[in-house]
Amino acid sequence: MKFDTPTCRRWIPRAANRYSPVPDGPTRMVRILPLLLLPLMFSCSASKSATQPRAPSSQETYEYGACQKARDDCPRERTLACALTTIASRYNACSKLEDCVAANVDAQCSISGSCPPLYVNREMKAAFEAEAQKEIDKYCENPSCKSSGLCGITMFEAQCSDSRCTWKRAPVWEPGRF
Repeated sequence: MKFDTPTCRRWIPRAANRYSPVPDGPTRMVRILPLLLLPLMFSCSASKSATQPRAPSSQETYEYGACQKARDDCPRERTLACALTTIASRYNACSKLEDCVAANVDAQCSISGSCPPLYVNREMKAAFEAEAQKEIDKYCENPSCKSSGLCGITMFEAQCSDSRCTWKRAPVWEPGRF
Protein backbone atom coordinates (compact mmCIF):
# COMPACT_ATOMS: atom_id res chain seq x y z
CA MET A 1 0.00 0.00 0.00
CA LYS A 2 1.23 3.41 -0.87
CA PHE A 3 0.99 6.19 1.70
CA ASP A 4 1.63 8.97 -0.73
CA THR A 5 -1.87 8.98 -2.21
CA PRO A 6 -4.29 11.91 -1.71
CA THR A 7 -6.55 9.79 0.53
CA CYS A 8 -3.69 8.74 2.83
CA ARG A 9 -2.36 12.27 3.00
CA ARG A 10 -5.76 13.47 4.24
CA TRP A 11 -6.30 10.60 6.67
CA ILE A 12 -2.88 10.50 8.44
CA PRO A 13 -2.92 14.14 9.70
CA ARG A 14 -6.47 13.67 11.05
CA ALA A 15 -5.52 10.48 12.86
CA ALA A 16 -2.54 12.21 14.41
CA ASN A 17 -4.77 15.06 15.64
CA ARG A 18 -7.49 12.72 16.92
CA TYR A 19 -5.12 10.70 19.13
CA SER A 20 -2.86 13.51 20.23
CA PRO A 21 -2.07 13.42 23.99
CA VAL A 22 -2.39 17.22 24.28
CA PRO A 23 -5.90 18.43 23.39
CA ASP A 24 -6.40 21.81 21.79
CA GLY A 25 -9.07 24.44 22.20
CA PRO A 26 -11.86 24.27 24.82
CA THR A 27 -11.00 20.71 25.95
CA ARG A 28 -7.53 21.76 26.98
CA MET A 29 -8.87 24.80 28.85
CA VAL A 30 -11.43 22.69 30.76
CA ARG A 31 -8.63 20.38 31.94
CA ILE A 32 -6.33 23.24 33.02
CA LEU A 33 -8.97 25.46 34.70
CA PRO A 34 -9.13 23.50 38.03
CA LEU A 35 -5.35 23.64 38.29
CA LEU A 36 -5.39 27.40 37.81
CA LEU A 37 -8.08 27.86 40.49
CA LEU A 38 -6.32 25.80 43.20
CA PRO A 39 -3.87 28.50 44.30
CA LEU A 40 -6.69 31.03 44.41
CA MET A 41 -8.80 28.79 46.69
CA PHE A 42 -5.92 28.18 49.10
CA SER A 43 -4.84 31.80 49.19
CA CYS A 44 -8.35 32.86 50.27
CA SER A 45 -8.51 30.34 53.12
CA ALA A 46 -5.03 31.31 54.35
CA SER A 47 -5.89 34.97 54.47
CA LYS A 48 -8.82 34.31 56.84
CA SER A 49 -6.59 32.69 59.46
CA ALA A 50 -3.93 35.34 58.99
CA THR A 51 -6.37 38.15 59.82
CA GLN A 52 -7.75 36.48 62.98
CA PRO A 53 -4.94 36.31 65.55
CA ARG A 54 -5.24 33.75 68.33
CA ALA A 55 -5.79 35.19 71.80
CA PRO A 56 -3.17 34.12 74.35
CA SER A 57 -4.24 31.36 76.74
CA SER A 58 -4.66 31.86 80.47
CA GLN A 59 -1.44 29.88 80.90
CA GLU A 60 0.55 32.23 78.66
CA THR A 61 -0.63 35.31 80.56
CA TYR A 62 -0.56 33.87 84.11
CA GLU A 63 1.33 35.91 86.72
CA TYR A 64 1.63 35.76 90.48
CA GLY A 65 3.45 38.30 92.63
CA ALA A 66 7.22 38.06 92.40
CA CYS A 67 7.19 34.56 90.87
CA GLN A 68 9.38 34.18 87.81
CA LYS A 69 7.54 33.70 84.50
CA ALA A 70 8.89 30.24 83.69
CA ARG A 71 7.59 27.14 81.97
CA ASP A 72 7.75 23.43 82.62
CA ASP A 73 5.59 21.13 80.46
CA CYS A 74 3.25 24.05 79.79
CA PRO A 75 3.64 27.85 79.60
CA ARG A 76 4.28 29.43 83.00
CA GLU A 77 3.64 26.19 84.85
CA ARG A 78 6.59 26.93 87.13
CA THR A 79 4.98 30.29 87.86
CA LEU A 80 1.89 28.44 89.13
CA ALA A 81 4.08 26.08 91.19
CA CYS A 82 5.78 29.12 92.74
CA ALA A 83 2.37 30.69 93.46
CA LEU A 84 1.10 27.55 95.20
CA THR A 85 4.30 27.22 97.24
CA THR A 86 4.04 30.89 98.22
CA ILE A 87 0.43 30.43 99.30
CA ALA A 88 1.28 27.22 101.19
CA SER A 89 3.99 29.08 103.13
CA ARG A 90 1.22 31.07 104.84
CA TYR A 91 -0.59 27.88 105.89
CA ASN A 92 2.16 25.40 106.74
CA ALA A 93 3.29 26.31 110.28
CA CYS A 94 3.75 23.25 112.50
CA SER A 95 5.15 22.17 115.83
CA LYS A 96 4.86 18.41 115.34
CA LEU A 97 4.36 15.92 112.50
CA GLU A 98 0.66 15.41 113.34
CA ASP A 99 -0.01 19.06 112.42
CA CYS A 100 0.80 18.37 108.76
CA VAL A 101 -1.61 16.99 106.14
CA ALA A 102 -1.59 16.84 102.36
CA ALA A 103 -3.81 19.42 100.69
CA ASN A 104 -6.29 18.26 98.07
CA VAL A 105 -6.64 20.47 95.00
CA ASP A 106 -7.99 19.78 91.54
CA ALA A 107 -4.86 20.27 89.43
CA GLN A 108 -6.89 20.44 86.15
CA CYS A 109 -4.42 21.30 83.36
CA SER A 110 -1.34 21.30 85.60
CA ILE A 111 0.44 18.89 87.87
CA SER A 112 1.39 21.70 90.28
CA GLY A 113 0.04 21.22 93.77
CA SER A 114 -0.56 17.51 93.32
CA CYS A 115 2.92 16.17 92.57
CA PRO A 116 4.39 16.50 95.04
CA PRO A 117 1.37 17.35 97.15
CA LEU A 118 1.57 20.48 99.24
CA TYR A 119 1.51 19.84 102.99
CA VAL A 120 -0.17 22.39 105.23
CA ASN A 121 -1.31 22.70 108.81
CA ARG A 122 -4.34 20.51 109.50
CA GLU A 123 -6.31 23.43 110.99
CA MET A 124 -5.63 25.69 107.99
CA LYS A 125 -6.13 23.10 105.25
CA ALA A 126 -9.56 24.31 104.03
CA ALA A 127 -8.44 27.95 103.76
CA PHE A 128 -5.30 26.94 101.84
CA GLU A 129 -7.25 24.68 99.46
CA ALA A 130 -9.72 27.48 98.64
CA GLU A 131 -6.96 30.02 97.91
CA ALA A 132 -4.82 27.54 95.97
CA GLN A 133 -7.78 26.34 93.91
CA LYS A 134 -8.54 29.94 92.88
CA GLU A 135 -5.02 30.24 91.45
CA ILE A 136 -5.26 26.88 89.66
CA ASP A 137 -8.65 27.87 88.22
CA LYS A 138 -7.18 31.19 87.02
CA TYR A 139 -4.22 29.40 85.40
CA CYS A 140 -6.40 26.73 83.74
CA GLU A 141 -9.29 29.03 82.71
CA ASN A 142 -8.60 28.63 78.96
CA PRO A 143 -5.50 26.45 78.66
CA SER A 144 -3.44 25.85 75.54
CA CYS A 145 -1.67 22.85 77.07
CA LYS A 146 -2.17 20.04 79.59
CA SER A 147 0.71 18.92 81.78
CA SER A 148 2.08 15.44 81.12
CA GLY A 149 1.02 14.31 84.58
CA LEU A 150 4.27 12.40 85.03
CA CYS A 151 5.57 12.49 88.56
CA GLY A 152 8.96 11.00 89.33
CA ILE A 153 8.15 10.36 92.97
CA THR A 154 5.19 8.17 93.76
CA MET A 155 5.24 7.88 97.58
CA PHE A 156 5.16 10.95 99.85
CA GLU A 157 5.11 11.48 103.60
CA ALA A 158 4.42 14.58 105.65
CA GLN A 159 7.27 16.11 107.57
CA CYS A 160 7.46 18.97 110.09
CA SER A 161 10.86 20.49 109.49
CA ASP A 162 12.02 23.89 110.74
CA SER A 163 8.47 24.50 112.01
CA ARG A 164 7.09 24.13 108.46
CA CYS A 165 5.04 21.32 106.92
CA THR A 166 6.69 19.82 103.89
CA TRP A 167 7.00 16.45 102.21
CA LYS A 168 9.65 13.81 101.99
CA ARG A 169 9.96 10.74 99.86
CA ALA A 170 8.40 7.75 101.58
CA PRO A 171 10.60 4.69 101.86
CA VAL A 172 9.76 2.07 99.27
CA TRP A 173 9.68 -1.52 100.46
CA GLU A 174 11.62 -3.83 98.19
CA PRO A 175 11.48 -7.62 98.56
CA GLY A 176 14.63 -9.02 100.13
CA ARG A 177 15.91 -5.61 101.21
CA PHE A 178 15.15 -6.01 104.93
